[in-house]
Amino acid sequence: MKKRIEYFDLLKGIAIFLVVMGHVLTMCIRGVDAAFLFKFIGQVHMPIFFFISGYMTYKASSDGGFAQPRLGKRFVQLIIPFIVMSALWVLYFPHSNLESPLHDNLPDLYRSYWKDGYWFTLCLMQLCIIYWPLSLLLSRLKSGWLQAAAILVPYGALVAMSIAWADEEANLDLVGCGLMARFFPVYIMGVMAHRHKDAFYRLWHNEWVLTGAIIVGSLSFYAVVYPWDLPWLPAHSGFVTIPVMHACLAVVALAMVEPWSSKEYAEGHKPGIVARFFNLLGNESLGIYLCHYFFLFPLTMLRQPVIDMSLATLPLAAISAAVALCIIAVTLLAIRIIKCSRVLSLLMLGKPW
Repeated sequence: MKKRIEYFDLLKGIAIFLVVMGHVLTMCIRGVDAAFLFKFIGQVHMPIFFFISGYMTYKASSDGGFAQPRLGKRFVQLIIPFIVMSALWVLYFPHSNLESPLHDNLPDLYRSYWKDGYWFTLCLMQLCIIYWPLSLLLSRLKSGWLQAAAILVPYGALVAMSIAWADEEANLDLVGCGLMARFFPVYIMGVMAHRHKDAFYRLWHNEWVLTGAIIVGSLSFYAVVYPWDLPWLPAHSGFVTIPVMHACLAVVALAMVEPWSSKEYAEGHKPGIVARFFNLLGNESLGIYLCHYFFLFPLTMLRQPVIDMSLATLPLAAISAAVALCIIAVTLLAIRIIKCSRVLSLLMLGKPW
């Protein structure tokens, strides 16, 4: 059995909790997009998943190169539940009473930018497909500079396609190139972090690197979420600032969680309830992502009170965290029921075992 990396499970648990908190804000309450908490959550949770996915995708080949990912296994894990759960979602959404401008048919869902929330599994599968031939090329290039150049080629192509075909404001992206361009760099960062894991470990344990990551990450975050405050930035500067922000986020997140994980999972030490909770969420993160939409519910009565509180971070965090905890509890129960059937587990969770 493959040994689990506890700090990655904790990170995934924290990230999926933030995902549900974010959806409480944007789908249950709505109308709070200007809140700092909403912007912060929106920029933090998914890059963590893509970084960890890239890290876990990397395998060394027998000759020391980059092994190709198992696309068949990824298809079962990602695309089958994407198709099934998105189909169930378009049937359920009209009965959810949620005010989100989502779709009640599959063609419109698949044409949309965010796929009504089910974009992650599709995007990750697409990145795995892109990585398959890229891994062959990287194995043949021994120079680090040549490998970096090889990585920039598909990224440049994705950026060009994103500019030409994707329109986030119009919620239109049939191919999904906008999200692929956004998360390809952090996915590859995960691959290369595993490839050079000893150097990366030293990197995030270096105090000067961590300090720089906090400062640069904060500045790039500001440039990404408040671009109207920086009108001098060139158009499409996000294709530079977002990867920088994601790189800094990976360093800071690991520097925060790994010491906690080492303490909680030290030999002879029983992890505390908080660590066990987030570890559970991390192990079930994909299932929670796929199923939790069905347990979101309208909280429109809270919209005006939180607006009257100037969308302050503390009350928004308390409300969204409390509601997210309830939604996750019910979602975990649903996952447990689904897992009783191998067929349903395959179709809805991508886990036939």
